[in-house]
Amino acid sequence: MNRCNFLLFSFFLSFSLAFGQVNTYSPYSYFGYGILHESGNTQNISMGGLGMTLMSKNNLNYVNPASYSFLETTSFDIGVKSSFIKMSQNDLTQKNFISGLSIIGLGFPVSDKIGIAVGLSPYSSVGYNLTTTDSLINHDETVLESVYNYHGSGGLNKLLFGFAYNILDAENSNLSIGLNFNYLFGSISRETTIHSDPGAYFRDKSDKIMHGLNIEVGAIYSILIEELSGYVFNWGFKLQPKSTLHSKVNTLHSTYLGPVYNSLDTIGTNIIFEELGAINKDPFPASYALGFSLQDKDRKKWLIGLDYNGAGAYSSTEVQYNFSSEVIRNYQQYLLGGFLVPNKSDIYNYFNRIEYRFGISYASGYLDVGNIVGNKSEKLQDMSITLGFGLPMSKKLSTANLAFKYGVMGRDDAPNYIRENYFSVYISMTLNEKWFNKRKIE
Repeated sequence: MNRCNFLLFSFFLSFSLAFGQVNTYSPYSYFGYGILHESGNTQNISMGGLGMTLMSKNNLNYVNPASYSFLETTSFDIGVKSSFIKMSQNDLTQKNFISGLSIIGLGFPVSDKIGIAVGLSPYSSVGYNLTTTDSLINHDETVLESVYNYHGSGGLNKLLFGFAYNILDAENSNLSIGLNFNYLFGSISRETTIHSDPGAYFRDKSDKIMHGLNIEVGAIYSILIEELSGYVFNWGFKLQPKSTLHSKVNTLHSTYLGPVYNSLDTIGTNIIFEELGAINKDPFPASYALGFSLQDKDRKKWLIGLDYNGAGAYSSTEVQYNFSSEVIRNYQQYLLGGFLVPNKSDIYNYFNRIEYRFGISYASGYLDVGNIVGNKSEKLQDMSITLGFGLPMSKKLSTANLAFKYGVMGRDDAPNYIRENYFSVYISMTLNEKWFNKRKIE
C-alpha cells in the first residue's frame, strides 16, 4: 500500500469512527452540545493544552493556525485516546471506560512561507443515562410513584482546513498569520421517558442533525533577544468570531402502554405531537486565546509557556437542549506547560533525545453547576495535570507520542454535586517525510 492510499484509508476509517464511537458517559453532557473535547493533538495535550506559541518544523499544531507556515516536512498525525472515569455523588460511585479516535490530520509546506493543514477530530460528546423517581399525591390523596429516565447520545465532529503565511522571516524574528476553516457536523439524540402507575408511559424524543462553519484567525510573533541571554520570546493570539450552527430537528411526544415503545402498536400508542424537519439557526459563540512562551536560542532544547482561552456562552432556540442563561455560562481556561530535550543530537543515549513534556490546566464553565443543583451560582471546574513524551523513531524524523492526563471535574464537598475523576492515556504517531523536495541530479 503506497503512502497516498494509506492516508486515504486512514482518513475514511477515522471518519467512520468519529460517528460510531462513544466518547463520554458524563451526566454533564445532558446540557447543551455535551462535553467539549480538548483542542489539539497529543503533543498539545501532554503540555496541558499549550499551543498558542508552538512552532515546529515537523509537528502539526492545530491550536494556532499561524503555526503551519513553520512546517518543513509533510506531517501526518493520527491518535487515539482511552479514559478511565470514576463518578461519585455522596455515597454513590460508578466507573466507566471509553476509547476512541482523538485526531487525524495532515500538514505540509507549499513553499518556504506557506503551510497547509487538514484535520478531523471530535468536538463534543453526549452520553448519559439517568433515572430519577418522584412521588406525587393524586386527587384522591393516594401516592403516585413516577420514574423519569433521561437518555442521550451523539455529538459534534470538527473537520478543519487551515492555511498560514509567514509575512516576516528575518534573522532574529518571525511573524506568521493563519486561518482555520472549521466545519462542525453531527447529530444528538435525546429521550425522556416518564412511567407512572398503573402502567402508562410518556415519551419525549428529539433528534437533532447539525452543521455549521466557523473561522479562526491566528498569529504568532517570535523574536530572539541577544541582550537577554539569547532567549526567544514568542507571542500568539487567536480569534474566532460569532457564527451560526444550522440544525434540523425531529420531535415526537407520545404515550404508550410499555414497557417497550412500539410505533406499530396503533392501539396502545398515541402520538400527541410530532414535528419532522424543523429548521433552526443557533448562534455559535465567539472565542479568543492569548499565549506567551520563552525558549532557548535554537528553539530545540526547552520551552515554557502560558495560554489563556476564553469563550462566550452557548445558546439555542430550543428549550429542550438546556441552554438557559442560568445554566450555560462563559468559559475560561488557564494553561501552563512546556517541554525539555536533554540532547537532541545524542546518538549514544536514546533517553537524551526524548522530548519530555508537562502541563497543568484549570478551567471554569461552561456550565453553572450551582444553579443546576441549587440556587447558588458556581461554574463547573476542571483541573488536570499532564505528562508526556515525544519518542523519536530510529533513522527517521517521525515521532511516537505518549501522554498521561489526570483530572478532576466538579467537586464533592457540596450536596448533590457530581465529581468525575478521570485518567486518560493518549497515543499518537507523527509521520514525517519531505514529499515536495525537488530531486537533484549530480
